[in-house]
Formats: sequence, C-alpha cells, structure tokens
Amino acid sequence: MPRLRPHPRCRDFFRIHPNPMILEFMTVNAKNTRLVSQDANKTLKSLRRRSFYKAIDIVSEIENITERNSILQILYSVAAYSENNHSINLLKLWIDDIYVKKIVNTNQFIHRNYENLRYTHNIIIKLGFEYKVPPLKKEPLW
Repeated sequence: MPRLRPHPRCRDFFRIHPNPMILEFMTVNAKNTRLVSQDANKTLKSLRRRSFYKAIDIVSEIENITERNSILQILYSVAAYSENNHSINLLKLWIDDIYVKKIVNTNQFIHRNYENLRYTHNIIIKLGFEYKVPPLKKEPLW
C-alpha cells in the first residue's frame, strides 16, 4: 500500500511514495519599477517553498493595494506562462525561491551626474514543478 510522504522540496505538498517523479525548475524575472516596502518584502520571503495557491492566499493579505495588485499580477502571469508553455499542472506548482534585486539604471547620456541615478527593482521567481515519468509504450503481441 502506498504511503504519503512530504514533498522533497515544498512544505505544502504530500505525495504518494511509489510513483516516480521528476522535479524541474524555471526562473522568471519580472521588472517592477515601483518600490517594494519592507512589509511586502517580508511577505515575499515567506513565500519560499510554498505551493502556488498558498502563495496567492499569503499575498492577498498585503495591506498596500498597489503592491498587492502588482505582485498578484506577476504571480498570475508567471502561472499562465508556465501552464501554457510547459503544460504544468497548477496543483503541482510551487515557488522555490523569490527575492527582489535592486538594479541601478546607468545611462550616462541621460544621467550626467551620479546623484540622479534611478533604480529598478526586479522580482526574481524560481518556480518548481513536478513531472510524472511518462508511461512506457508496450510492445504489441503480434
């Protein structure tokens, strides 16, 4: 009889042990020019190794409406991209790592002095998803 075991990477899933699985990962960069507040940054850190649906619930609790909507928009677009291009089951999708990277926009023709440098914030999401091993095609008897 198969036993339920915790998923090796995500703390929200339980899986049946005898079925073989293949873990795949995909990294997505989302450019966000708005500043991310300290509370939203803490919330993003709490999304690590969470299932997609649990992450949506956690992000929905952010108080700042513009940050909440922009982060939700990024998560939904990433999920739609992965579902359309990689045939991922959303029930087997989790956020392995998520962080905000601050990048200096250095354009020497626009910004002559370095006091007026502008920053862009990229939200980098590493998604994990599970593939089942494809079944082997049986040889015909005749």
